[in-house]
Amino acid sequence: MEVKKITTETNDSPLLSQRPNSFDEFVWQDAIKSVLSTAIDSAQKRNWSLWHILFSWPSGFWKTTMAWIIAKQIGSQLKVITWYALSKPSELVSVLNSLEKGDILFIDEIHRLKPTIEEVLYIAMEDFVIDMILPEGGNLRLPINQFTLVGATTKPETLSQPMKNRFVYHFHFMEYDDTEKKYILEYYLNHYNLSYEESLLEKAVKKVAPVPREIHNFVIKLRDYVVSKKIEKLSEKHLESFLKHAQIDDGGMMPIHKKYLEILSEYDRPVWVKTLAVQLWVSEKTLEEDIEPLLLRLWKVEKTVKGRFLRQPHNTLFS
Repeated sequence: MEVKKITTETNDSPLLSQRPNSFDEFVWQDAIKSVLSTAIDSAQKRNWSLWHILFSWPSGFWKTTMAWIIAKQIGSQLKVITWYALSKPSELVSVLNSLEKGDILFIDEIHRLKPTIEEVLYIAMEDFVIDMILPEGGNLRLPINQFTLVGATTKPETLSQPMKNRFVYHFHFMEYDDTEKKYILEYYLNHYNLSYEESLLEKAVKKVAPVPREIHNFVIKLRDYVVSKKIEKLSEKHLESFLKHAQIDDGGMMPIHKKYLEILSEYDRPVWVKTLAVQLWVSEKTLEEDIEPLLLRLWKVEKTVKGRFLRQPHNTLFS
């Protein structure tokens, strides 16, 4: 089984090369960065591994990037693996045996691991050992190198309690405001060498979701538009044309989000998820994981046990 390794010597991942390289470049989350900096400093002074870390953040908030920065700060290697690559305990054992002292192991969507794999993992996290069942009976406890597990989850409530207890540091995402969104926009506009009028930033900020990945995607689309139209310097007029071309509305809403709201407006009662999914021609999972999160962040809709309904205009953050 292949485990993706990203060294700390060079930012050699094409995706990571477009992201922040240090805590200073990682926007906001100051409380998290402060605690992590202290933990890293302590680990270095003790010549011991950093204690295990759990990030409970929504998708698109640079969780892998934060793990890479941690590895870089502490001077270790980062090994990245996703939950679906671990289908049986022996595969996890292979990964754990490959770790060198002080390595950072990042597992995304860690809440999806099978219970049998979790058991092997949390024993390794606490004691740095692997328990092996021998064919002839009995068991053998094998030591492994000290390592730090950085787990990422969008559903921390589904993690088993024994697993949760092994994470000394547990961080929750804090929402980005317009000032921070503007910083991220500027970061990517400069990364892609786009020339622009400063005045368009305030308008662009209102058109993106408060999610780093979504802001990055917005700038990529904008870059492609600029290249295609041979625009030398972006103006507010160019931005307006791009937004109309890409069908992007306030807060980053796309046509499917508008259709969702249109459907809700036709009912005088809460609407079931299944009803919405059928009318939008998407699965219920797609609706809940890909469409609704933005509308919930924008306070456009509300979820209840009886279904979804539109929030009143005076309660919305974006009109």
